[in-house]
Amino acid sequence: MKKTILATAILLAGAANAAEVYNNEGTSVSLGGSFRGHAVVEDSDNINFEDAGSRFDLKASKEIDEGVKAFGQMEVKYKDVNSVDTLYINNAFVGIEHDVYGKLVLGKKLGLNDDLVMNDFSYEAGAYYHEESAAGAGTEDQLEYTKTFGGASIVVGLIDQDTYALGGTYDVAGLSLGVAYTMKNDVQATVGAKKYDNSSVIVGAQYALDALTVGVQYQTVEVSDIDTTAYGLGAHYQLGQAGVYAMYDIVKVGQANNAKDDKGHDIVVGADYEIVKDVKTYVEFTSKDLDSQVKGSNEAVSIGARVYF
Repeated sequence: MKKTILATAILLAGAANAAEVYNNEGTSVSLGGSFRGHAVVEDSDNINFEDAGSRFDLKASKEIDEGVKAFGQMEVKYKDVNSVDTLYINNAFVGIEHDVYGKLVLGKKLGLNDDLVMNDFSYEAGAYYHEESAAGAGTEDQLEYTKTFGGASIVVGLIDQDTYALGGTYDVAGLSLGVAYTMKNDVQATVGAKKYDNSSVIVGAQYALDALTVGVQYQTVEVSDIDTTAYGLGAHYQLGQAGVYAMYDIVKVGQANNAKDDKGHDIVVGADYEIVKDVKTYVEFTSKDLDSQVKGSNEAVSIGARVYF
């Protein structure tokens, strides 16, 4: 699951309890992350017990002057590639932050777009077509500037001389709004081929009222004149330590050579329970139905747990 506003809040809550392993003369280093595991049941003959993307973060900051600090972060994730255990660096960057002038970050990171899938409260699924490296919208090496004005913020990213990102958010009275746009100019798939200007746009909104949170999102990606779009609605209701959630997305995946678009929908229904602070379990049903798939061929039930630290 990618980060939504709600999911980010959960992660930050865990990060707030991260172990500070060093603090001296304005320099601090902390370690945080999460352990994740699940069982995925597709049918009686296809049950998998897996790690679900465990990771750890190493963060450091240094006070330079009053209201000014330098910082760095690295996230290392685990995944199984062809039955081979693999650790890889998911992001790594350095930056400087000023209380008045904003924050400047340099390094490998995901942009604002990932936080804007605001209808997704799931652990296992979601529509993430906006993360397209061909449009400069994946995890990229970049120079990113963020400035906050009260409840609003603007984000500007420069990936290379032909690729940039623009975005912003606004929060007021339980309502969160956001938009992110990336453009990658003069993309040439093969030598001699036509050049294209690829792009990605995502718009998200989320509203929280007491125990209920509702979110919507729209995203579109254009790569080599092939358009892919998704839009959807989701909701999460908190019941003490337990929560229930659902999500519905309508998707249209563009095809090459003027072939018919692949259309369908994603459905997620789930429930979670926080046993103690930062220890969560969940059960989740997912269904991804596209015209190109055999009916019911992409349905699964996931039972999992996460421990944040």
